[in-house]
Amino acid sequence: MPLITRKTVSDTYLTRVKATPLAVGFQFKPRNEVIGPLGVWKKVTFGAFDQECRLLSYGLMGLGIEPQDHIAILSTTRYEWALADIAILGAKAVTIPVYASNIADDIVFILNHSEAKLVFLEDARQFEKIIDRQNDLPHLKHIVLFEPGAMNLAMGRKDVLTLQALKELGRREQVKKPNQFEDNLTSAAPTDLITICYTSGTTGTPKGAMISHENMMSVLDDCVTVFKKQIQSETERLVAFLPASHIIGKVELLATFVFGWQECYAENFDRLIDNMMEIKPTIMFAVPRIFEKAHQTILANVRSGSRLEKEAFQWALRSGKEYFEPIWNDQKPKLIATTQYQAAKRTIFKKILSRFGGKLRFTICGGAPLPKDVGQIFQIIGLPILEGYGLTETSAPVTLNTLEHYKLGSVGRPLPEVSIKIADDGEILVKSKKVFCGYYKLPAETRDSFSSQWFHTGDIGYLDQDGFLFITDRKKDLIVTSGGKNIAPQKIENLAKNFPYIHQIVVHGDQRNFLTALVTLDRDRVIQYAQENNILFSEYSELIKNPKIKYLIQKDIDGLNSELASFETIKRFIILPRDFSIESGELTPSLKVKRGAINLKYKPELDSLYSAGNGTGS
Repeated sequence: MPLITRKTVSDTYLTRVKATPLAVGFQFKPRNEVIGPLGVWKKVTFGAFDQECRLLSYGLMGLGIEPQDHIAILSTTRYEWALADIAILGAKAVTIPVYASNIADDIVFILNHSEAKLVFLEDARQFEKIIDRQNDLPHLKHIVLFEPGAMNLAMGRKDVLTLQALKELGRREQVKKPNQFEDNLTSAAPTDLITICYTSGTTGTPKGAMISHENMMSVLDDCVTVFKKQIQSETERLVAFLPASHIIGKVELLATFVFGWQECYAENFDRLIDNMMEIKPTIMFAVPRIFEKAHQTILANVRSGSRLEKEAFQWALRSGKEYFEPIWNDQKPKLIATTQYQAAKRTIFKKILSRFGGKLRFTICGGAPLPKDVGQIFQIIGLPILEGYGLTETSAPVTLNTLEHYKLGSVGRPLPEVSIKIADDGEILVKSKKVFCGYYKLPAETRDSFSSQWFHTGDIGYLDQDGFLFITDRKKDLIVTSGGKNIAPQKIENLAKNFPYIHQIVVHGDQRNFLTALVTLDRDRVIQYAQENNILFSEYSELIKNPKIKYLIQKDIDGLNSELASFETIKRFIILPRDFSIESGELTPSLKVKRGAINLKYKPELDSLYSAGNGTGS
């Protein structure tokens, strides 16, 4: 099956559906019986997808949508998201993705700022967020519901219709303009916008990054260059679960039309492992937290196993380290190490990989730093995690590890078309066709993001002698102590992930004389520890105040501090009763820490850690 890239996303899509119309491009489990039997994977060919898309696209035209109009999608990742996105493309309009986890005020802001004329809504839960906000949304003319059951909330509103009703409108419109869909696709220019992605914003108000056909095709072209030997097109299956509203979700969808693989939509995150067992994916796009949790689960299963199982795993792990340590140091492993490792792969590690479906060859990972030890263990198990780096403003990846060029702890080397340099203050600068067209309605912010043709990423890092990029922190997140020390909090926070009872940690200390931290715990593991050590409690909030638990966490903090310079060590900390979350405004929809919001929210607690006489812990 051919790999397909053209000058525009539109032409790439059209070429794919015409070249391989009978090949399966998508799989999903219908969520209502109108589409198909519930609980059964439905296969959709590229040709069938195109027929549905055309109807929806004509339906949009029938509602008066014109080229470069803005249309929002507010939904979790699912098959209908892909349909809506490509239908918008066919109407020559611009997609405005909105995270399903966003609160109502953020949704209203994005819909208003983007001047979206229509929004695709997933279900009643999303409809409820804007159902009473008509007066706040003067630009919004139409609402289209993925789930027909949500029409119960419409109460006779003429501006609300189902996906099926939009298709019926499209059938009538197609008769009037039978060539309009293809004319729109073929007439698209590389400089035309395809999406405005609102950055999730670790500080301040979200900004809309304008992405063009040329931006996205530059990413897809480079992906073909670096993966054409590893991806077998029609035999590849991906399980899609990352937010389609995120730029990497956009890349994953559009790459389906380039590579011709099968995009299989997970039912939800809780069903991900079950879906992987059913689909048996060969490649996966993921974020580090997936592997951190999987790593913890693997170790927990080993701890609960028999003595023989523990010894077998430790032997396999030692065999893997003896094999890979020379490779990590650019040397060749010894024959006996190779033989033992191959035996471990056929036995112990094969069982572990079977939990991911048994066919997964590699994963592409980004969005946050992956702890180095997690990357090492998964490489030993036989599942390379290829870390990459990019931003919404760079249309996703600008650097990537590949199977041929791979260095643990790095985010890979620049993609073929990308130039990277490090500024005098350590900031990473990028020059590439992938760099966005600017922030929507924010010309001053756009100008401030560039010096000459170099885009300022806001990230701090360095390039090693082999050209691999290493990220150390966000420029705005750097802590400057009252003693003048510059400290990268992400370095400390990433190291903390290696300690068993710490779940989340946010380091504080800007303009202070030492560092403190807010800590949340691995709730299940702490409760298990309490039960095993006869620590009585009635509520979890009571348990975390127990001196024995404080001492347990202090040992983790002491272990963390032993890996840090003295000025980087955490002197005091507070244990919080619940995790940081998106809903509470402490995390962005892509799970990045909103450091400013957290510092403001917990200011009294943080101030107390610097008061005279306050001891360690809390």
